[in-house]
Amino acid sequence: MVKVKNFIDTPSQTAGPFLHIGCTPSITGINIFKDELGSTPFTDISLNEEINIKGKIYDGNNEPIIDAMIETWQCDENGKYFNYQGFSRRVTDFKTGEYQLKTIRPGNQINVDGTIFPSYILFWIVARGMNSPLITRMYFDENEIKSDLMFKNFNIQDRLKTLIPYTEDKKNFVFDIHLQGKKETIFFEF
Repeated sequence: MVKVKNFIDTPSQTAGPFLHIGCTPSITGINIFKDELGSTPFTDISLNEEINIKGKIYDGNNEPIIDAMIETWQCDENGKYFNYQGFSRRVTDFKTGEYQLKTIRPGNQINVDGTIFPSYILFWIVARGMNSPLITRMYFDENEIKSDLMFKNFNIQDRLKTLIPYTEDKKNFVFDIHLQGKKETIFFEF
């Protein structure tokens, strides 16, 4: 038997100039698909269920990042993941840095042991200068997040507010993400 040489991992690279062409071609004016992957997280959203999330991603100088790509993943209103529903892909506006997402409010998920998880939307973020994607979550209820077992063993209760959006009303939320600084959002490593 021939021993196989162990290779080292290829280092991470920052998101390059072709990120948008490959992942979101219509944003660059290349319209080759009727619907781009992740253009809508759910195919049938009624106006009763629809919520709107908008926000900006800020760098360490508190400047909006105008070329970030965000992918979101969430369960449906019943706390279930079903047939690739719940995935979306967004790009921040090249002038303002704002992203927008129309979706539904996810339900609470139930663990196999009966534990109830607070409802959240997962955000996966890539942009220029980032060697690896960043992952965070947007929760809807500050009281629910404080009871989440994930945060019980960490002394970060004062930072949990970085995971809660500003609520304009029951259907409109502003979720700004700060990569560094005093307002730095909590990021997860999975």
